[in-house]
Amino acid sequence: MSGREHGRKLTRPGSEIYSRIIEVLEKLGGKAMELNLLDELRKRGFDVSLPELRNMLMKLEIRDKVRVFSLDEERRVVELLVRLRSADKS
Repeated sequence: MSGREHGRKLTRPGSEIYSRIIEVLEKLGGKAMELNLLDELRKRGFDVSLPELRNMLMKLEIRDKVRVFSLDEERRVVELLVRLRSADKS
């Protein structure tokens, strides 16, 4: 399986990468620059490109899990709106 196919597989709804994105944001204090988030995911073994991450963030934003703010054309801040621990209790 190529890296591209592996990346596509991870972007399906319900994939563990969505919970990993939330987990990483929690560890980063609830906010992170988009590129820092991408680096952290790659360190954890997720082979994901920036366009793939943006697609996943858009889906999480639609589900009211995160909010993404544009600082300029290239830089974005991702803010966590929910916590895994509080989501597990409900």
